[in-house]
Amino acid sequence: MRSVNKPIIIVAAIACRPYVEAAVASGYSVVAIDAFSDVDVTNLAERCYQLQLSDGQLNMNQLMQLLSGLDLHQFVGFCYGAGFEKNPAILSKINALLPVIGNLEQVVSRCKAPAYFFALCEQLQLPYPQVRRNLPSNSVGWLRKEVGASGGSHVKALDASTILTEPIKDTETIYYQQFQQGIPVSCLFLASNNDKQEHDVRVIGFNEQFIHPWRDAPFRYSGAVSHVNISNLAKVRFEAYVSRLSQAIGLVGLNSCDAICDGDEIYLLEINPRLSATVGLYVNDHLLEKHIAAVQGHAIESEHVCKESHAHQIIYTEHAVTLQDDIMWPDWVLDRPKYGSSIEAGMPICTVIAQAETADQAKKLANERANTIRREF
Repeated sequence: MRSVNKPIIIVAAIACRPYVEAAVASGYSVVAIDAFSDVDVTNLAERCYQLQLSDGQLNMNQLMQLLSGLDLHQFVGFCYGAGFEKNPAILSKINALLPVIGNLEQVVSRCKAPAYFFALCEQLQLPYPQVRRNLPSNSVGWLRKEVGASGGSHVKALDASTILTEPIKDTETIYYQQFQQGIPVSCLFLASNNDKQEHDVRVIGFNEQFIHPWRDAPFRYSGAVSHVNISNLAKVRFEAYVSRLSQAIGLVGLNSCDAICDGDEIYLLEINPRLSATVGLYVNDHLLEKHIAAVQGHAIESEHVCKESHAHQIIYTEHAVTLQDDIMWPDWVLDRPKYGSSIEAGMPICTVIAQAETADQAKKLANERANTIRREF
């Protein structure tokens, strides 16, 4: 039973375990809402509700129906991760019921509109791979991306057959971007508008992102490692770019920025104006507590406890599986499915974690552990 002394919040995302874990570590009780309702979330949360996925996002009709059945007066607020980008208007509806702890509809809409985001980069003179809304006549070196999607599975490499079959007219849901060589990286950061009306941005960490290609999803996200080994100049540039974007857009709380690092150069891809999976790489930093404080306009604490490099790697199934009840999961496995769960091909089955003194060591250990789990399935 929940202690009456603990404040309680709602945490919702496609996969919300890292945020539930961070909230519990910061002293909150949690009602969790996601698409998997795995063992770890169920064990951590006071209550856990599972929603269907719809077009790669949480089913918003189910979410609103669920919220209408809860006593919302008991909650401090509503925190969210991936799963709302295609329908940011839902955040306004939720905010009318209880406080949304994070960026609201207008800010999320700005970040997820390629025309706005890249025009802002142009205005601020920040580098990014070339973008266009209409289909390029030559497919070489171009990627097709879906507006508002997350997880990388929506990113496709254009080829001659795509050029022939893709509609010629512009759409509101698709854009095209030149492929940029380099390391996929992200910057996790806190933003706040303090009582002096000053915009404050503090970097939590720089991370390398992992991809695990599958069928027609060559850029599918499969994890990350903190404290990535990129040059100091690249870090300085990345932090400066993030600070300028955050102030211009009006971000608050925890956010992340995806980019490509090529030597000392940083090429911006997108801002994710919500809780990021990389929150789980900074397990001792009380990030949910800092997120809530930053959204409320309090000063951001700059001390970081998490000095070691942490990695997580998502294990996807190559074929449909049903989990048997005799699996003995190692303690470095998280997001464990419930016994008897049926998992479709290409869907995540669990996550392995690792930590070490350096990013390279943590990445290597995570890869070894991932291969161990893959051999079981």
